Amino acid sequence: MSPSRLNEEPGEDQSQVEIDLPILQTKPSYQKLLIALKSLERPPTSWNGSPAQASTIKDKVVSHYLLSIISNDLTWLDNSGVGSTVVADQREELWEVASRRLAERCGRSAMGEMIRTWVVPSSTNFPELKFEIREPPLTGDNLGLKTWGTAFAIVKKLEDIGNKYLNHLQFFQSSENNDSRAATTASERSTVRVLELGSGTGLVGIAAGALWRANVTLSDLPEIEENLLFNINQNNDTVASMGGRIQGEVLDWKNPHGLDHYVSTEFEIVIAADPLYDDEHPDLVARNIKRYLKHHESSRGLVAIPMRDDHTRSMAQNFKKLMQECGLDLIQHGEEICRDDWAENDGEEVVKCWWGIWKPTCGSSKDDFNFRSL
Repeated sequence: MSPSRLNEEPGEDQSQVEIDLPILQTKPSYQKLLIALKSLERPPTSWNGSPAQASTIKDKVVSHYLLSIISNDLTWLDNSGVGSTVVADQREELWEVASRRLAERCGRSAMGEMIRTWVVPSSTNFPELKFEIREPPLTGDNLGLKTWGTAFAIVKKLEDIGNKYLNHLQFFQSSENNDSRAATTASERSTVRVLELGSGTGLVGIAAGALWRANVTLSDLPEIEENLLFNINQNNDTVASMGGRIQGEVLDWKNPHGLDHYVSTEFEIVIAADPLYDDEHPDLVARNIKRYLKHHESSRGLVAIPMRDDHTRSMAQNFKKLMQECGLDLIQHGEEICRDDWAENDGEEVVKCWWGIWKPTCGSSKDDFNFRSL
């Protein structure tokens, strides 16, 4: 290929912007164009901890190039000698691939289905863990079909939180004579039961099953269930290899009997990551934690809330107040940095994520706060 220097705006200094792309004026072949388009693929980010280092000028140049292909009739392909039907298919493929490359540069909301690989680095107790999470195209207000930045920020903290604040629940049952980096037999598995509210794509609950070696029930609304179960199935072997178990359930926060078919509807831990979007959510989340958290001094609730704006901060304050009214005491809290790829033009929104751990108030009972239908 010959290097193509593309200037999308006269007067802008792009002397250093040179991209190895076939020039359309030279009438490149179908194969050359397809190779070039595939080379421009932008894999989905998994927020490895550092801000995106994209070149704004280069992105504009590439976007301009992609638009030039989409808007071009590519008539010279008629002379390739492969037949009109094949040429028509080649044109459609080039336009389609160019459109996908352009969508990848227009932010998450413009992209179709994707599968992200989320990597948790190895530690003393665990090998490197990789979780494959599918995200369908975003439609309407189904925000649970996207993995938000808070989820990965908390996933990276799960082992530390387990060691520091949940170790009384005895997650890790390996002996000195065994490899502490895996627990694969039934006798080594933790009996701790965890419920995740609003699991979405399932990253947090799935990772908790592996990193806490716990029995985790992930839950969300009916319209989220199919994708959630897909991701549970995709990662079941990874979780099982570490000694954990994961399963999915439908749970509407407004239904006080959502898990009544369970033998026991009490869990040692209830978790929720980024659960507050509407004004009714603080009340609903607090009530469901109260309902499903086992009433014992060893039980814990873990909730993470990104402080995106004044509205989110207001809901977070209301939630803390409601948790106290539910008979749950805040015993530990912290902050992490999380990144959402919701911004346009492939940008990342960097926000602080507040997390807190609660336990049942000494002397309170479940009857102190009755669940009411909403």
